[in-house]
Amino acid sequence: MRKLFLVVSLVLSFLLIDIGQVLALDYSRISTNQKIVAALDSLNSINRRDVIAILNGNNATRKPIRVMFRDLAMFNYEDAEAITARTKNNGLVIYISSEHRGASPECIACLIAHESQHHTFTNTRAEELKAWISETQAWNEFVKRNKALLTSTEPLAKRENVIAKIRTKAGVQGIQRLIATNPVYADLN
Repeated sequence: MRKLFLVVSLVLSFLLIDIGQVLALDYSRISTNQKIVAALDSLNSINRRDVIAILNGNNATRKPIRVMFRDLAMFNYEDAEAITARTKNNGLVIYISSEHRGASPECIACLIAHESQHHTFTNTRAEELKAWISETQAWNEFVKRNKALLTSTEPLAKRENVIAKIRTKAGVQGIQRLIATNPVYADLN
């Protein structure tokens, strides 16, 4: 009888763990777009649960951050890959340029990792540095798992490889120089 109880208990505990994992992967409060959901899954696969937590509400607004594709020219950011914006109800949304709808989940995930760091809206070089580091950390993890990303001709993959190379060669100071010389960040303290 004890053996039966033990076996049933073990089976039930494994089932509950599996159910918990399935529920944890529900990204419907963040996005219903399948490409973005695949990017979120890829972030989860490289243990970037910090980004997922920020998106789920562990951020300055205490609300989930929505992620979607948009034509960024509507916001006068036609040259941006992605932006983080406030919503009417004091929430946040990450808009990824609609031109990247066909990008790989890994590339989209890196943009999400970057933009998630802007939830505080401090608009400082330190915040921007944190965002770029988050992005390169994610990319380096994806490259460890898939070396083909190093030779991808996809525009976002090329961007990620350039940024990662700068960080590899010059460290955090290389990213700081990249931010300092970018006119987009000229007004940041």
